Order: sequence, then C-alpha cells, then structure tokens
Amino acid sequence: VVEPGIGYAGGHWARWKVFESYAIMHAYYGMQGVGHCQSDWYDVVIPNYFDPEDFEYNEKPQDYFLFVGRIIDSKGIGIAVDVTRRIGARLLVAGQGDLASVIGSVPDHVTVIGYIEPKQRCELMKNAKALIAPTHYNEPFGGVTIEALFCGTPTITTDWGGFAENNLHGVTGYRCRTMDHFEWACKNVDKISRKACRDWAMNNFSLDRVALMY
Repeated sequence: VVEPGIGYAGGHWARWKVFESYAIMHAYYGMQGVGHCQSDWYDVVIPNYFDPEDFEYNEKPQDYFLFVGRIIDSKGIGIAVDVTRRIGARLLVAGQGDLASVIGSVPDHVTVIGYIEPKQRCELMKNAKALIAPTHYNEPFGGVTIEALFCGTPTITTDWGGFAENNLHGVTGYRCRTMDHFEWACKNVDKISRKACRDWAMNNFSLDRVALMY
C-alpha cells in the first residue's frame, strides 16, 4: 500500500510513502534521520502534477504583481503588501480570507479579488509580472508557484521548504530572506525569462512527466 502526495504534518499511515518534496520528506524524518540510518529505500519524492491545458503562456504581462493563496499571515501576505508598497507597484490578491483583518486595512495599491475559478486564475497568472509567495513556514510544495510558471510567470518566494527545490534562483524567479531581497527581486523580475519558467514547469510538473515517475 502506497500513500501518495504527502504534504501534510500528520496522519501518515501507509508503509510506503510518496512525498511532494524533499523538504517535507526531510521534515518527516527529522533530526533522528540525520543522526541514524532510518530512511526507507522505497520512500520517494514525486512532485504534484498539473495539466498544461489549464494554463496559457504569455510573453507580455501587465503591470502588476499577484498573490494567490489563503489570506493569512503565515502565507506572507504582509510581505507581499509591504514590498509592492515600497516599490510603488500594484498588487492583486486572490484567495480565501479577509485582508483587512490580517493587516489592519486594504492599502490603495492593493486590489482584493477573493476566491477565483480556474479560468480566472489562468488570466490573472499569465498577465502578472510575477507571483509573490513569501510563505513563512516550511511550505511542503507551493502549487500556486508551479501554476504561475506554466503561464511563464516568474515566482518570488522565500528561501526554504519546497521553494528551494521548485524555484530556481535567477532562472524561474528569486528566493528571498530579507525585505531588501524582496525589493530587489521585484525590481529585477524582468531579467527572468518567461520561456524558461514555462519550460521548467513543462519538463518537471506536467501530467506526462509525473506519470513516468509513478
């Protein structure tokens, strides 16, 4: 019996496990896994899969940044709002939650869209200059970043969790640890090849590619 798609902190049950990322696999084994040889040869990392037909590639984005996800502090919404304010850029926010209750108010440079359906997600992602995903915690995978890459949209993320594997620094976007990093990344995101973003997604996360890994 195989338990696929492990990207959660508890409830693991099957003898053999498929983890979404090396980040979550290493977290599962913990420090004991560093000090003792207890890894299972048949545990494996296979990323989540996506249908490329759900996304449209776009070479000419509009002038805004995008945040997609639960509107909670640990997803880094405060960082996304603050960095776009500092550089004078527009930010579109899509997802579940009340932004005003998280950061106190909705600034003028921010547009809150709320919950989005797949077609609207595609439109928002393909037209964004970049997707900002500054998750505070050890993100097991971060699927919205891969969805953005399928549209050719670079990702600006934190520098841990699944992002350290899926966001190639300087190739598909930038990984950041300070506000100075985030500001620089947003100002220099035009240096990222949107075709390279699309190619990375197609070569590593498409249905056809991940099927072979299973």
